[in-house]
Amino acid sequence: MAVDDGFLGDLWVTVSAWLSGLGLAVLFAVPAGLLLGSLPWLDTAALAVVELARPIPSVALIPLAILVFVEPDRVERALVCYAALWPILLNTLYGLRDVDPVAKETLRSFGFGVVGVLWRVSLPSAGPFVVTGVRIAASVGLIVVVSAELRAGGDGGLGVYLLDTQSGGGRPDLMVAGACWAGVLGVLANGGLVWVERRLLGGGEPPPPHPRRPPRPSHNGGAPPPPPPHRPERPRPQTPDGLKEPGTLKEPGGPKEPGGTKR
Repeated sequence: MAVDDGFLGDLWVTVSAWLSGLGLAVLFAVPAGLLLGSLPWLDTAALAVVELARPIPSVALIPLAILVFVEPDRVERALVCYAALWPILLNTLYGLRDVDPVAKETLRSFGFGVVGVLWRVSLPSAGPFVVTGVRIAASVGLIVVVSAELRAGGDGGLGVYLLDTQSGGGRPDLMVAGACWAGVLGVLANGGLVWVERRLLGGGEPPPPHPRRPPRPSHNGGAPPPPPPHRPERPRPQTPDGLKEPGTLKEPGGPKEPGGTKR
């Protein structure tokens, strides 16, 4: 199948519809997430629409998409875009909520506006969340595009190829092989996005520890340094006349006679 021109043509139709729908989802979801995450009042106003449209399965919209879009490739792109929109949008919102507010206030104190704070702090901090949303959306979009081809048909595609293997007596071996090819596409897409995340967002392995500096050579030919000079101990303070202990005061009037009278 890897050298079959007919199968490779069907595979390319699926990949092109899948990637174009995923690209449209990224183009719509990331700016919408940045806008909703930057404006709390707009996020609150759009919350009902998002929570209502998000649980609708994309496969259930296939008949409606067939009625709206005449060409099968447009049906597949629209469904992939709709299915991939929500993971990217929600992960972008979660990433913006996780941004350190101290960093944003620091940039505002230096005179940066809303766009500067969004570009320099919010978007880099939300980058890992956005890439994770794209990874989830890629897997969902691949399922949707094959399902749409199985339901809507068309001139080519992996789903159409699977339908052809079931007709004319059936070829279960080709059908299972086509499903395995869909799994290979998912693995390659996930690995490519992980590589992009590590290269662009600094998620790779930590750098090796800095080597210790060698000891500086001594000026006396490598001999050990001489010991510090001996310092003699200071003499302890003596008890002055008339004091019982250091720090006590003299008795007023001088020393007394044995009989109790003063001299």
